[in-house]
Amino acid sequence: MRILLFVLMMLSVSASFAGTRGQFLGMQFIVNIASVMYDGSNDSSPQILFEAMDRPEQDSMIGRGKVLESPQKVLNFICARKGENNYHCAIYIHKSALGRIAPGKAYFDARGEQARALFEQFHTENGRLSFKDGDGLFQIEATPERFVMKFDAQGV
Repeated sequence: MRILLFVLMMLSVSASFAGTRGQFLGMQFIVNIASVMYDGSNDSSPQILFEAMDRPEQDSMIGRGKVLESPQKVLNFICARKGENNYHCAIYIHKSALGRIAPGKAYFDARGEQARALFEQFHTENGRLSFKDGDGLFQIEATPERFVMKFDAQGV
């Protein structure tokens, strides 16, 4: 019994070191990606997203950063620079025709003009945007025709 308790404690402690977390809040799902993790190590994922955004810096609810503007306000996407090598991204996916959310999972899929409007707010290579966070929980795959984001607490 002690061994089982120890294993469960270790699993919960190791999960708390993650740089990417998702939280289901009824009509929206929030994905937080932090560069400074609880154990003091650093994840470059939010910095990569920050630099990929082709947006001007401005004040936001999480600090000075870049804000992605989505058609129909079905997605809020903010990345902020909190200091040297300290970045934070908060992605709010709202339950809508484009966003499906559930505990531990979120999926956003825009096509056509909606996808193009989002895609054009990023620096891209060869007409494609491909991103996966360091924890393997969040990913973006986008072209001018389709913009897909996925979060899964079990991995994408």
